[in-house]
Amino acid sequence: MNKGEFEPSELGSPQGGVISPLIANVYLNEFDQEMMRRGHRIVRYADDILIFTRSQSAAENALAQASKILEEDLKLTVNKEKTHLAHSSTGIKFLGVKIFGWCTQIQQKKIKAFKGKVKLITKRNSPVNLQRVIDELRPKMRGFANYFRVANCKKLFEELMAWIRRRLRSKQMKLWKKPAKLQRVLRQRGYQGDFKAIKMISWRNACSQHAHYSMPNSLFDELKLFDMNKVETGISVPSW
Repeated sequence: MNKGEFEPSELGSPQGGVISPLIANVYLNEFDQEMMRRGHRIVRYADDILIFTRSQSAAENALAQASKILEEDLKLTVNKEKTHLAHSSTGIKFLGVKIFGWCTQIQQKKIKAFKGKVKLITKRNSPVNLQRVIDELRPKMRGFANYFRVANCKKLFEELMAWIRRRLRSKQMKLWKKPAKLQRVLRQRGYQGDFKAIKMISWRNACSQHAHYSMPNSLFDELKLFDMNKVETGISVPSW
């Protein structure tokens, strides 16, 4: 597609097409088998490929062999801009994560994109009630957590959960509009302390004692907010 108009293509499969990964797996199986036959350790997802070696010279040799198989035998074009050597000490980017010798992290751009989706769903100026917001959030949170659970991201998930709950509290306070409504909810929940009117549209007040007491974490559990803290994270890093 070019500027919104479809154009005929004689090469390749449509990018993003549901059948494209399957075609890649079928066609690149020969590459996988040949590289393993030569003693190389590889990981491939569709056309994203990692080749693991013990030294730079071995990496250069593996890259040359892989390029030859792909371009000469399979008649494919290797993207030179995206093909490079990397060391685990500085991190290897692959499928949204950054792999180090001691841990795996989620790439910052993926975290930013996820938070952008959450912000869009939890906009405070939207009249949508909290249950509907949580229903819309649930698949986004589940998908992000389950995809990136391979990373060492337990602390990040905890931080994201706290941030998401704060956004939900902030939105609900905006929907309540007046401090009197917040006070009624507090009394219904058994709050006996003093109450001082606060700004209901303040982001800062969304993490106040009153906000937490009126909307405890258990409330979000009742509304079936997906809990990323319960997702098992981390992978065992092999020693080669």
